[in-house]
Amino acid sequence: MTNKTKIHLIIVAAGIGSRFRATQTTGNKPKQYEQLGKQSILAHSIQAFDEIDLDSLTVVLHPEDQNWESIQPIKSKHKIQSTIGGKQRHDSVRNGIKALNAAKNDWLLVHDAARPCVTTEEVNALIETCQQQQQGGLLVKPITDTIKYSKKGKTVDKTINRDELFAALTPQMFRCGDLLKALTVFEADTVTDESSAIEAQNQKPLMVKGKASNIKITTFEDLALAEFILKQQDRL
Repeated sequence: MTNKTKIHLIIVAAGIGSRFRATQTTGNKPKQYEQLGKQSILAHSIQAFDEIDLDSLTVVLHPEDQNWESIQPIKSKHKIQSTIGGKQRHDSVRNGIKALNAAKNDWLLVHDAARPCVTTEEVNALIETCQQQQQGGLLVKPITDTIKYSKKGKTVDKTINRDELFAALTPQMFRCGDLLKALTVFEADTVTDESSAIEAQNQKPLMVKGKASNIKITTFEDLALAEFILKQQDRL
């Protein structure tokens, strides 16, 4: 009888949210600690996985984080662990994987702390697809805007065919060993998410359709939209 392959979750909460801070009207907290209803954005992102069958849940924090303890305890169906991240996202995810002490063949979900509106349906679809095809992948959504390319940012050079364009969402799901290797041997400037690190290893991650409601809170104005979405989901 073979052992069940474990599924771990890392929530990356080590960013300082410079773009968010630039649009803030008051305060200077990292965006993941801003209030969304009666809880922080980070708390909502953790609770989004309450109905997911996980073997561990780890939050990766900034080395100088001063807010994590203040939002405890977070109500969650999972035991919440935390560890310290690094200077950039890939450093934080790599640190998170090492802290798991997981088997190379275990699955790992990596999720942004600033995406509190992800649904159980989306996550389960990603897990099911990756497990069935035994290949890593990520949630995506088709680009619906008309996309313009401009080399200097002042005039339009050309219009890009949006039929072949997709926005990367989270979570993204890969084998722990594959992702740790990919985040160790890569060109840092070319890696903006876990998928791009895997792609640099000549692998082609699966794409699973996510929801338009799975927004990333980037500016202060995004809080109102996230609040509306969570109310529609009966989570606020």
